[in-house]
Amino acid sequence: MAAADPVVADTAASASTFAAISSDSESDDLHLLLPNLLPSAAAASKSDAQLLHHFHLPDLPSPVTVRTLPSLGLTFQLWPSATTLLRVLPASPHLLPPAPAPGSPLGILELGSGTGAAGLSLAAALPAHAVLSDLPAALPNLRHNADLNAPLLDARGGSVSVVPLPWGDAAAMEAVAAVSRFDLVVASDVVYYEALVDPLIETLRFFVKGEVVFVMAHMRRWKRTDKKFFAKARKVFDVEVVHEDPPLEGWRHGPVVYRFTEKKQHGKK
Repeated sequence: MAAADPVVADTAASASTFAAISSDSESDDLHLLLPNLLPSAAAASKSDAQLLHHFHLPDLPSPVTVRTLPSLGLTFQLWPSATTLLRVLPASPHLLPPAPAPGSPLGILELGSGTGAAGLSLAAALPAHAVLSDLPAALPNLRHNADLNAPLLDARGGSVSVVPLPWGDAAAMEAVAAVSRFDLVVASDVVYYEALVDPLIETLRFFVKGEVVFVMAHMRRWKRTDKKFFAKARKVFDVEVVHEDPPLEGWRHGPVVYRFTEKKQHGKK
């Protein structure tokens, strides 16, 4: 079982932020809604503040290590579902698509990589070639984390690369597809802003075709956003729940792992 070193982090959000989200949230305890996701004023004043998280996976000779930068915002912090994804997938080969050829590593695309914890762990544990993607601002820290784990990846026969990929950007998607082959797309805690649902669905439609599988770890927070995402996703994909973690302390829901496959057209094998 993977385990992150315990880290105590301050959280803070303004009353106006809580007011804006309360109508869409399932939580009765708004102060518990986003633990370790919002930087405090103290953290924000330390631009060089960083935390290292270590993930110990079975059969790996050393932990996967990622740097978070809490003062820089949500993208640079560790979200709960990443830990679930990096723990569940290496232990669940039945959830993975078949290898493209005997002895050939899986090609993985991670959407909204953030710190890259899940993608780096999968690259080392499976092993696989993982492409970590996010908005341009996140890429320097992703490259830093890739460098931190380069010795482990080399020893395991895994590899990673880092690319910009704004969701729904046709040119960016074409560029990523032109340089890498993907068997598996993964993501964790990427359904949060309602405005990003359509671009995310468009990105999934582009990459998750044929035998390509999408595995997403998600923790339910926003009723309206979740409803919109899954309603749209189920029009295009067959969606199944393959794993559920118990609720985290102080939370109503735990991370859930979903497996998406392209919905077969009627009469088409």
